[in-house]
Amino acid sequence: MPTNYSAVSVPSSRRRLPALPAAAPAAATGAAPLLAPQAASAGTCQPRHVVDRALAGPVGRAYHYLDVVQDAYVKGGEPRLLQSYNNESELMTTAFVYDNALATLAYLANPTVANVRRARLIGDALLWAQANDETHADGRVRQAYAAGPMLFYGGGPCFPGLRRADGKAAFLAPFGFGGSSTGDMAWVALALAQLYVDTRIAKYLDGAVALGHWIAERESPYRHGGYHGGLQGDGETAQNWASTEHNIDAYGLFALLAKLTRDRHWTARAAVADNFVRAMWNRADGHLWTGTLGGEGEDPNLINVGNVPEDVQSWALLSIGDGHHGEAVDWVTGNLCNTDGTVSGVTYSSQARLITGNVSGSTIPNNRDAVWLEGNGHTALALLRRAGRGDAALAKRLLTQTAIAQQNLGAGQTVGLTADADGGRLSNPAEGGTWTGTPLPERSGIVAATGALDTGFAFGYFARQHVGATSWFLMAAQNFNPFL
Repeated sequence: MPTNYSAVSVPSSRRRLPALPAAAPAAATGAAPLLAPQAASAGTCQPRHVVDRALAGPVGRAYHYLDVVQDAYVKGGEPRLLQSYNNESELMTTAFVYDNALATLAYLANPTVANVRRARLIGDALLWAQANDETHADGRVRQAYAAGPMLFYGGGPCFPGLRRADGKAAFLAPFGFGGSSTGDMAWVALALAQLYVDTRIAKYLDGAVALGHWIAERESPYRHGGYHGGLQGDGETAQNWASTEHNIDAYGLFALLAKLTRDRHWTARAAVADNFVRAMWNRADGHLWTGTLGGEGEDPNLINVGNVPEDVQSWALLSIGDGHHGEAVDWVTGNLCNTDGTVSGVTYSSQARLITGNVSGSTIPNNRDAVWLEGNGHTALALLRRAGRGDAALAKRLLTQTAIAQQNLGAGQTVGLTADADGGRLSNPAEGGTWTGTPLPERSGIVAATGALDTGFAFGYFARQHVGATSWFLMAAQNFNPFL
């Protein structure tokens, strides 16, 4: 997930990906019925194609999860965003734009009439937020908005949903989500551009181009160039660091815009991002560094070698696709493997498997064996794109492991309106409110991680049903590359 990466350097251990269970997918993912008939009629999407037939049931249930979350507060044709996590996550109705971009792309991975309609509802909501910022009209969106009614901690402010009472977009400044990272902007633009590919409706390409220009204006002045991290939570202060992941995202966006607009300027802008990513290649160990430093007291001319994340390795192959990026995927399968109970896969970063103590910002201890299920999707999709000997089989095993997590983790979580007398809003139970909404359908959404997971970048993931992790599973299970 796009963010600011900074960490203390600790050597990583080297374990190879364990021999994942060869299949038995029927036992792992199909022991229980897909859905009750009445639930299936509520909008379950049967996939047209999957990389393994045994994944058809899990994919159908995952689409049903996205449908339920999208309809949690508003139904019908009104544009809306999806709440990123379940109600009990304590993030209330937070809808991260990154997660909503992924949900758009996941719907487009199986572009039925119903799925394209749902993708357009998200795209239209993002375009509305882009056009209705309280301060700026420069093409940006913010990190996150309110998907539904919520009362922030301490008695305020109250957000009725995406549209504030004053008619402006309800970005979540009290959570610190008022910034605009380069990676988030690129993912929203990729989703809008892919909507244009499917619909040929010009407003989606226009929105993507506006976001592309916003990113292009943020070239880093420091040694390694590229595009810097965007704007901090105040929406004004520039980040000094530059992220490999963000530049991978920007490259993919600019390459797609060059193709769609036939404007050669986008090719030149893509080269700026590509040159930065090349500069981050660690030839000795066969992986990409996370980016450059730039936090308080740090020199932004220096490379951050303190923590190596999974996403930059797999996304580089998906977006740029140079030959050595395949080696980076091997680094992931050789260094970031984990098994947590019955689920195997990859973790977030080299630091995630080493950190002791509580997850950053939490009182829950870091589970160093936790599997980051979004990362399973990234890695599986990268293996499918590389298509080397044994890659498809390993990708299918990673996806089967994610389906096992879908079967066994996240039960009892809820989404949507609560019993609160003021419009069913979410508010803190410690202050007299409630988290409890409508139960999510069983065995549908994918949790972010199998347990409490500290990323090593000052934030964590937990076993909470997550739009982002579910969307990456859907894209990977259908071999849909969102960058192309």
